[in-house]
Order: sequence, then C-alpha cells, then structure tokens
Amino acid sequence: MQLSIQAIIGFVVAAGLAVASELPSPMTVNLERRKMLVTKNDTVDFKAVRKQANALNYKYDKLLRNFRKNTGRDHPLLHLLLDLIDKRDGKGDVDLDDIGEGQLWAGDVQFGQSKFKIDFDTGSADTLVNPFVYFPHRSKSSRKTHHTFSTAYGDGTTASGFIYTDDLKIGGYKAKDVAIGLSVTKFINDEDNQGIAGMSFPAVQSFPKKFDPFFVALVKQKVVPEPVFQFTLKRGSGSTLHLGGIDNSRFQGELSYVDVNPEDGFWISEGKVNGKKIDACIDTGSSIIFGPIDEVREVITKMDGVTPFTAGGALHGAFDCSKPPKLDFEFAGQKFNLGENQVSFGKYQGQCVLSIMGQKNLPMNAWVVGDSFLQTASVVFDMGKNRMGFAPSSN
Repeated sequence: MQLSIQAIIGFVVAAGLAVASELPSPMTVNLERRKMLVTKNDTVDFKAVRKQANALNYKYDKLLRNFRKNTGRDHPLLHLLLDLIDKRDGKGDVDLDDIGEGQLWAGDVQFGQSKFKIDFDTGSADTLVNPFVYFPHRSKSSRKTHHTFSTAYGDGTTASGFIYTDDLKIGGYKAKDVAIGLSVTKFINDEDNQGIAGMSFPAVQSFPKKFDPFFVALVKQKVVPEPVFQFTLKRGSGSTLHLGGIDNSRFQGELSYVDVNPEDGFWISEGKVNGKKIDACIDTGSSIIFGPIDEVREVITKMDGVTPFTAGGALHGAFDCSKPPKLDFEFAGQKFNLGENQVSFGKYQGQCVLSIMGQKNLPMNAWVVGDSFLQTASVVFDMGKNRMGFAPSSN
C-alpha cells in the first residue's frame, strides 16, 4: 500500500517530535534574480515577455499532462491542452518543460561534487540541469537510474538525458539519493544559472513517482525541522529562500493562511485582484503575472488612468508613470498593495506598462502570480499543514 505524501509528512513530523533537540535549525539560501524583461533604458522587451509567456504556457501544459498521467484524471482547473507533440514513447521516458530564458530566482546547491546555481520554482516539481554542470562520474554517491527524460523546445528541437540520484547539499542541509535530471542540451540560456529545482507537489512531477521532489526528500529524510519553506523576494538585494521553518524577521505583522490541496499539485489559492475573485497559482518561476484575458480585461478597464493595449498577442495596460494606479492582491483577507516599483515592469512609448497581462487560451483557468506580487509579500509554503501563509515583507 502506498502512502500519500501528506501521510508520510505527518508521520515524519510526529516521529520528529521525539528527537526535536537533534534536528538542525532552519537554513536560509540567498537568492539572486536572473534576467529581466526590460532593456537597459527600462523599456519593456515585448519579445522577451512573449517568449516567457509562451514558455510558461508550455510549462503548465506539460504539468497538466503530468497531472493526468500521475492521477488518471484531468486537473480541476484544466482549460485546454496546447497542440503539442507528446514525446513519451519509450519505457521510463518522461517529458520536462521548456524553460528557455531564465527569469527566475537562483541560489547555490551542490549535487555530489558539483556546485552550481539553480532556480527555485514553486510552479514545477522536478530538478534538472544543463549539460556540463553536474558531473556524476566525479561523485562516489551518484547513481544512474536508467530512467530518461525528454523535452521539446519552442523551436522544434528536443533534448534528452538520464535521471541520476546523488547527495544534495543546500543551505547547510544534506540529503541522500535526491533525483536530478542531466540534460544533454542546454535549456536555460543564462551562464550564471544552470538549472531548475521544482518545489510544487508530486502530483505534477514528470519524474517517476519513486523520485521525490528535492524538498520532499529533505522532509522524508528528517533533514529539515519542519516541512515548511518561505520565499521573501525583493527588488534589490536581500531575497531569500528559508528552509525548514519560518523567519519572522522577514515580514511585518502576522501571517494569514489559506488552505491548499496537495492533490492538485500546485500552490493554488483563491484570492482577489482589485476585489475580483480569482484562482491564483503562486509561482516563483514567473517574472510576470498573467491571467485569462477576459478576467484581466475586466480588471484593467475598471482601473483609473489605465489604457488597455495589445502587444505580442497579449493584453496589457499603460498608464502615466507619475500617476500609478491602485493594484492590490488579497489572500486570506489580507491585502497587498503593489507599490510604484511593482505596479509596472517597464515603459513603452513614454508610459508605464502594468505588471499584469492577459492571454487567450491558457492551459489552466487560473492566474499565474509571479514577481510583482511576490516582491510585496513574504510567503510561507507549509507542506505539513497544506497551507500558504502571507504577510507584508519587512523593509
């Protein structure tokens, strides 16, 4: 009989109470933002925006396919699947996401003897790296699993590689036999960042079920004191991923919690944008906030001083930079107002471009909530109690 991840986590937490004094303290990983969606003069690079939006659409399409494969049913928020070729034709093959240009938050990790920066993504569940980054032959603890992965890129090319397991070191923690996918083709075009580490639930993972997402592995091996991690992202320096507990110094006031359903795979919550109810997927792997085009249009048209326009097939809003509009998100009854630096992500023809955008035919009937919101809040992801906590980030 297979136990659910929640049952395993509950058992681990209960068992851990007896040896709490032996557990390590929570650890912090410092993060750096990789890439931007604007040029040097702060002008929005709509080509880069479109490229990332397409990559995110592809990512969620594949995750929804993974969900169907792993659970035998369609995701409750499924809208439509894109017209993509499914590459899974061989035993043990798994499909992964087209990451493209790295637009995420990167920190240091070590697999075996290989050290590198990797992006931490709450919108996916697998760990994979570019070629010539992880060197399994240099590690005595490395094991080749003989399971392969494959990924299709937007330009029609493909990449493939093997899944290995090895010792993972991150933020002072160490776990054994953690899965890592080594690609033979470069999939992140950023010399300073060489991979992605998914932190969502196993229901959307591409790897076979026996290969846990890295944070789940930390929890199962009782490496972390609590099955909790916390993102605090800032526009400048000071962004962190806190593992194994809550750092109260990273936020103001009290955390407000919302329940999440781990069986859905994503960190999804009901919320509001300027009072409009939405379903929101909190995704540290997205530099943008986007939602179904009709919902975004409804929000934009009610904002004073904002003019809708279309660029790259997406709906945007423009406004006078000296008169930023009111844009707030609400979770668990707590409002988060996007400040002057968050309400816009760049300029276009002398005006500021609103940090939310709308798209047609999204794979999922939900908003993907990324950077602009996350720079206003400290967010706690609690796998033990299946919830997310939100509070305004400290100055």
